[in-house]
Amino acid sequence: MTFAQPSAAALVPLFAPYCGGVGPGLQQALQQLLAQRFSGERSLQGGNAHPYELRWSGGLAPLETTPCELVFPQQGDVRYNFAVPTHRLLGWLAEAGDSDLPDRVWQWLILGVEPPP
Repeated sequence: MTFAQPSAAALVPLFAPYCGGVGPGLQQALQQLLAQRFSGERSLQGGNAHPYELRWSGGLAPLETTPCELVFPQQGDVRYNFAVPTHRLLGWLAEAGDSDLPDRVWQWLILGVEPPP
């Protein structure tokens, strides 16, 4: 038996309690979550940037652990594999700018700084 992927609108009531309610960016972040990838650039000092792609699978329930892979196409051997609760990934996507994830993602990934509860 095969199930159709739910729409972003159908997931709003499920994720809203974990993401501070139904805000303007929630449905857009859910659409990004369903796309299972985010492409961006991490700015560096001196005006340079590293393009990257964050990919994941699953993630249809807020407390589900979602496996993720972060790759840097220009540095083929640089990749990070990790898993986070889906609601945390959704929060990152909701806070993402047009081209980069929020700083707290990088602080957690590189320095191990845990976000507040």
